[in-house]
Amino acid sequence: MDKTIIVNMRFNTFMSTHPEVPRLSKEWIDYRLDIFMRFTCKSLLNQSNQNFIGIVHYDELSHDLIQEGLSNHPKLPDNVIFTTNPNKVINKIARTCDYLYIARIDCDDIYHPTFIQQLIDFPFYEGLQCIINQEGYIYDYVNDKLGVWYHFSPPFYTLIYKSEDYLAKKFYKLSQGHKAVINLNHAIINKRNFVVTAHANNTSTAFDKSHTKEVITDKSIKSSILKEFNIVDKNK
Repeated sequence: MDKTIIVNMRFNTFMSTHPEVPRLSKEWIDYRLDIFMRFTCKSLLNQSNQNFIGIVHYDELSHDLIQEGLSNHPKLPDNVIFTTNPNKVINKIARTCDYLYIARIDCDDIYHPTFIQQLIDFPFYEGLQCIINQEGYIYDYVNDKLGVWYHFSPPFYTLIYKSEDYLAKKFYKLSQGHKAVINLNHAIINKRNFVVTAHANNTSTAFDKSHTKEVITDKSIKSSILKEFNIVDKNK
C-alpha cells in the first residue's frame, strides 16, 4: 500500500479557546520556537525512519517574525516545512500516493524515536480511520518532574485517508476536536509513544492535572525514560 506519513502541527494559528495568548508577538514566537526546536523538532530529527513530512502551520500575520526566528536556529531539514497554507502542501502530497497518514502533535510535545516506523509497520485494514496513542508521559521541564500520562481520546492520533477522499474534501467530522477521535473506526498502539511537555508558557498543560496518573520518583527509571526520548536530564 502506497502511503505518505505527515506529522501535522499548528504553531500560532488562531486559538479560539485561548484568545488571550499573545501568539503574534515576537516574545511569544521566539520562546515557542525555542521550545519547538528543543523538543518537537528534535524528536522529528531523531526519528529512526525519516520517510515522513512534518508540516508546521503558522499565521500569515506573523510571517516576518517566524522567518526571523527560524534564522536564529539551525536550518530545518527538507522534510520539515513551515507554511501558512498546509492544505496546499497536503493536497500536493495526496496526488502522489494512495493513502495519507496524518499524525497530530502540538509544537511543544515529543514523539518516540520509533513512532514513524511504528506507523509504517502498523497493520492496515479496509475502513481503518484512525490510529490512537492513549498512553505516554508528561515532563515538567521547569521542575524536572516526569509522570505517566493517559487520555481515553487523546490529542495524539493519526488520521488515515484515502488520498482521493482527502482531495475530494471528505474529511472526518471532529466537532469536539481530539475528544471525538475515539468515535472513529480506530486501532490503538499499546506503547507509551509520546511526552507532553509542561514549561513556562503552556496554554492548557499542567503537570498535576488529572491525565497524570503516576509520578515517576525512581531516578534511574526517570533518567532511562528521558534518554529513550532523547531529552536531556536537567540534573546532569
